[in-house]
Formats: sequence, C-alpha cells, structure tokens
Amino acid sequence: MKLLIKGERTVFSVPRTAVRGLLLIALAVLVTAAYFLPQILITGAAADLYCEKVFPVISLLPQAVSGLFIFSLTETVVVIGSLCLIGVFITILIRGAAILIKQDLKHFLHYLYVVLRKILVIALILALSFELMHGINYNRTGVIKRMHLYGEERPYEDYEQTLMWAYAGMVNARMRLGEDYNGVAHMSDGFGSVVYEANAGVDMISAAYDLGLSPNFIHAKGVMLSHAWRYTDIVGVYDPFLGEANINTDYIDILHFPVTVCHEIVHAKGYASETDANTIAVLSCINSKRDDFKYAGYYYIFMRLWGTVADYAEHEGVTMTDYASRPDFQPVLRDMTAYSMYCDSFNTGPVADLISRLSEDVNDTFLESNGQAGGTDTYTVPRDTYVEYFCRYIRADA
Repeated sequence: MKLLIKGERTVFSVPRTAVRGLLLIALAVLVTAAYFLPQILITGAAADLYCEKVFPVISLLPQAVSGLFIFSLTETVVVIGSLCLIGVFITILIRGAAILIKQDLKHFLHYLYVVLRKILVIALILALSFELMHGINYNRTGVIKRMHLYGEERPYEDYEQTLMWAYAGMVNARMRLGEDYNGVAHMSDGFGSVVYEANAGVDMISAAYDLGLSPNFIHAKGVMLSHAWRYTDIVGVYDPFLGEANINTDYIDILHFPVTVCHEIVHAKGYASETDANTIAVLSCINSKRDDFKYAGYYYIFMRLWGTVADYAEHEGVTMTDYASRPDFQPVLRDMTAYSMYCDSFNTGPVADLISRLSEDVNDTFLESNGQAGGTDTYTVPRDTYVEYFCRYIRADA
C-alpha cells in the first residue's frame, strides 16, 4: 500500500496485485457460501415451500429444453465437455509457459489471475445452479415422515403378513409377463412407454399422499455409452444442471429397471434424498397398472424383507414359509440368475474393481457433503417403512 500526498489531500493507492488477490479470495468465499449457505438457511417449512412452489418453476425451463432432444444432453456435455476441458487445460499451460518465458513474472501473474477469476466465476454459477436445482431439495420433509411410515417395533405377524403380501403381488405380476426362450421375463414395452408410465405413476403417488412433487413431465433419457458406464455400477443419474434424468440402458432388467426410472424421475421432480426417491419409486411401481412395474416394485419389497423376516422367525422360534422352493417362485429365480450373470460379466479384474470402488467413494462423499449421513447407505429404505405402509395403507389399521 502506498501513501501519496497531494496538496491537502492524502490518497491511498493499493497495488493491483493486492486488489486482485482480495477479489480472488472474495470469489472463493462466494463459491463456498453459494454451495453451503442455501442448505443451512433454507430448512423446514421454508424448504418445503421452496420445493413445492418455487422449484417446479425454476426447473421448468432446463427440463423443457432437455425434452426437445431425444438423446441425453448430459452425456453429450460430459463427453464433448471433457475433451474440450483437456484442450483448454493444455492451452492454458502452453500459453502460461510462453508468457513466463518470453515476458516476465508480472505478466504471468496477471494471466494466472485472469484464469483463476474465470474459473471461480464459473464455479459460482454452477454452485448456485446446483443448490437451486437439487441442493435445497435435501432439506424438504421426508416421505417417511409425511406418510407416517414410522412407529414402534411391530410384532412378527405384521412382518410376515407384509412379506406374504409382497410375495403374492410379485408372483402374480410375474405370471402375467411374457418370457424369452431362456424363460426370463422382460419389459412389456419400449423405453418411451416406460418413461410415460413412470411419470404417471410418480404423479399419482404424489397426489394420493400429498407429497408435493413437481408436475413437470420428465423426459428421462437412455445413455448411448451405457455399457461402459455400467462398470461404475451406476444405473441412473440425475443431472441437476440440466434437470435431466439419465438411465443406463445396457441391460433393461425387469427386476430393477422400472424402479430405477421412477427413482431418477423423482429426483427431477424435487426429492433429493435417495431414501425418499427409492420409497416413492417403489410405491409408484406397486400401484402401477402395468405388470412389469408391479413386478419390480413388489420384488424390491420382498427382497428387502425376506432376510429380516427369516431372522425374526428364528428369533421367535417359528417356522417361516420356504418361498425359494415354491413352484411360483422359480420364474423369479430365473430372472434373478439372468441379472446376476449380467453383473458378473463386469467383474473382469482389478481395473474394473478400481472403477467400481472409485465410483462408490465419489458418490458416498457427494452424499455426505450434502448432509446425507451414511452416504450410499441412504439408497436402502428402512425395512420398517414397508411394514408400516402395509399396515397403515393396505391392511388399513386404525
């Protein structure tokens, strides 16, 4: 800082380097605040109001733009953007080195300042966009609380009845599905029809239980590089910047595919929590008119409760039904075997394992940073949730 005397006035002159440094620090603080403050300040009733009234309006434009294209904009941006970023990074390095060699340190620092300023401005825009399109949605009242799917521990009979209900729904839906020559069931319709049914099912559940989901239609997109993407063990992703639901279509597995599509659509309609997204997705499937959706939803509940009920039965000293040996369960076993064989085809060595672990760690860190205690464990819906749903809404306990 310089002190200059001009007549009777004292003028302070701050070096440009200090001003630029302070500006970069201010931008970095703004980026951090843009990412964390909305989730800290907008909670409770304010978050619910934002998610139900404001989010649908904000997300309408990017989702409408995404719907104009039949291909995944997210995939296009990731592939082309990654190549462009590599080119930009190399260009920055070459130009910076040239300035440092041909000119002097002063010009190099100015160049570095300009680059960092642009990066921080872009980061600020992305942070704000993420919070408006997804981050704040983590703070809304959860589905389990809104639907009162919690309570005291229930007796074994309630767990057993819930399991029997899920089993009956699963095998009855499976009986009405067609099979290929291997005896494996597949989806009844094409991808476009699945997306329409998923939107309708999610909207129906939202209206029936007053969940406040966005009414916007979500044009979920299949990803062309699904086979390579499958090595990450990721079957779907919501892009909060474009408001786009992206689905892995490498193997359209009837046991999981309908739930996956509904799950990502729920994210795009305003629920960020993985637990909430899976809960709504499963309820949407079991209440669908389509047997392939019903099959996937009931299968999810049955598999979630099967082991728990078996342990409960052993603890209570009672004999549990041997579902695995029942004739009507054999078609389900064929579907499970086919899916298992598909998954095993990606266990091809240490590189595949490394990709899978890195993907898991990144996703876990992302969820933890957004206040989701347990990280990727939040994908798992608590077992008691389905028991409470059966007792309260199906058996209709008082």
